[in-house]
Amino acid sequence: MAERVLVVGAGTAGLLAARRHSRRGAVVSVVESAGGWGGRVSPLTLLGMTLDAGAESFATRTDAVAALARELGLAGDVVAPTRAPAWVVAPDREYPLPTTGWLGIPTRPLLPDVRRVIGWSAAAEASLERSRPLGEVRDDATVGSLVRARLGHAVAELLVAPVLQGVYSRPIDELTLAAIDPTLPQQLRDAGSLIALAERRRRLAPAGSAVLGIRGGMWRLTEALAAEVRGAGVLLVAGTRAATAERVDGAWRVHAGGGTLVADTLVLAVPQAEARRLVPALPEPPAERRVALATLVLEAPGLDAAPRGTGVLAIGHVTRAKALTHSTAKWPWLREAAGGRHIVRLSYAVREPGEDLLAHALPDAARLLGVDLAPSHLVASSLVEWPDAAPARVANRRPLEGLELVGSAAGLSGLAAIAGAEAVDSPA
Repeated sequence: MAERVLVVGAGTAGLLAARRHSRRGAVVSVVESAGGWGGRVSPLTLLGMTLDAGAESFATRTDAVAALARELGLAGDVVAPTRAPAWVVAPDREYPLPTTGWLGIPTRPLLPDVRRVIGWSAAAEASLERSRPLGEVRDDATVGSLVRARLGHAVAELLVAPVLQGVYSRPIDELTLAAIDPTLPQQLRDAGSLIALAERRRRLAPAGSAVLGIRGGMWRLTEALAAEVRGAGVLLVAGTRAATAERVDGAWRVHAGGGTLVADTLVLAVPQAEARRLVPALPEPPAERRVALATLVLEAPGLDAAPRGTGVLAIGHVTRAKALTHSTAKWPWLREAAGGRHIVRLSYAVREPGEDLLAHALPDAARLLGVDLAPSHLVASSLVEWPDAAPARVANRRPLEGLELVGSAAGLSGLAAIAGAEAVDSPA
């Protein structure tokens, strides 16, 4: 009798797990509480345009996502963004980030674009970092403590903090190296300095853009993935929330949609709080961090010249938003589809349930882009909220018999991390 596998959650991680188990001959079912597939890689429709509700690109630090796109027949639609530096907007200044660096750590601190941001004195201090002994690097060392001690306050606050807070939605004094990559503390010890580590990581990165996208939107990736697993015989059930899960007589019994599903293997591809609700034996997760994405469609000629390039990072609480992407400046295919209109996306850390973040979006966009934007410029808008923005990595992704944690439940965020972990788990 074939193994029965039940996957709870049909985001990218859940669909990939369903695909893996189906390929090895299991009978696989997937239940999803939302009305469709894809999770944070799902579509959003505005003014007849299909946009990305969540992720609009993927990191190229590994080939995992690009390989998946090839397998799904999307290789010809993988595209690079417009080349332009990200900007930072602070309370008293605006500046483009240096182009030579890794996670904001400058590999050549004395270059003019670095000095313009942090000044001669701070650049000179940072340039001496290689010559100083590294000392002890704890596995739980925070990025903030390391960068300040090694490279100085200006590098930490003006270069590293904007980049990492924009990506990981938490202050650098709370973000550990291991949260970015569990191997980073040892990599730093091996490299002997932060600048040497940054250089090594840049050398190992694939040539070209640090991120890529898919023409038409990243949502096409999960649409193709869902179609493939459905074609392979996987049962996909949307609009059905798993109510309870318990291990009885060597099998998992999951109550969902008014019935009971029995599985030999239960795969949880849901936020960590939801995973623990279903399986209370799992450890208590950290406090959940929620993020929201506001998408604005604008008719604003002042944006035609892309005054702040393709994206802006906010520091010093200059706006309620923590970052902005000028999507029609970043993606040529989207600029063409938008027909002269501009699409910008602002990301927010959710502080209170029900907070009216759309009320902040237009003035925040004006402040970050440095352009006057009036309500008359706004054609359409949408707000999508996502849970578990920065999940904690779990020590064991198979903590109980017959239980597997993937994606957010395993503490993974971002397509590169999720697809990379799945590539490791999949049989050759």
